[in-house]
Amino acid sequence: MNINVNDIFDFYELRIKCHVESMNYFASLLGYHFPEHDSDKVREPIRTGYSYIFYKTYHKNFHPTAEHEALCRDAVNLHHAYATHHIQHYKDATEIPDINLYEMVADWASANFEQMNIIHDPESVQIQTWFNNKMANQGWSDHQLEIITKSFDIIDKNTDIETITKIWQPILEKADL
Repeated sequence: MNINVNDIFDFYELRIKCHVESMNYFASLLGYHFPEHDSDKVREPIRTGYSYIFYKTYHKNFHPTAEHEALCRDAVNLHHAYATHHIQHYKDATEIPDINLYEMVADWASANFEQMNIIHDPESVQIQTWFNNKMANQGWSDHQLEIITKSFDIIDKNTDIETITKIWQPILEKADL
C-alpha cells in the first residue's frame, strides 16, 4: 500500500489532537488540565515514528517497512525518556511528582479508552486490570498508589462515554478499521 507521507502525518496530527483532548477530559475529572501534553510528539524525530505507529493502528492494510518500524521504536523510546508523564523518565517511580502522576493516569485513561472503545483492540482490558498486570509492581509509594487508585475510581464513576466517543469521532471518520 503506497500512501503519501503527508497523508500519514495529517492523520497522525488529527489522532494526537483527539488523544490530547481525551486525556484532558480525564484530567479535568481529576481537577487538572495539561495543554502541553505530548507536545514532543509533533516534533521530529518523534513525529515520524509515531505517525507510522498510529497510521498502522488505524489502517489495517498499511504495512510499514522495517525502517519505519525502527523509527517507531526509536520514537517511543525518545518520548518515554523525554516526557515527565512516563515512568521511564525516572530512575525510580517514587521520584514522580504528584502533578506528573495525575497526567500519567489521565494519559493511561485516554489510551485505554482508545484501545477498548475506538480501535476495539481484542487484547485490551479495563484500566485497573491493565495497571494490576503491567504497572502495579513498579515500586510506587503508598501515597502514589492512593492517588492512582482514587483517580481510577473518579474516572470510572464520572466518565461520560458519549462525550469521549465524540472527541474521537474525527479520527474514526478517517480510519480504516
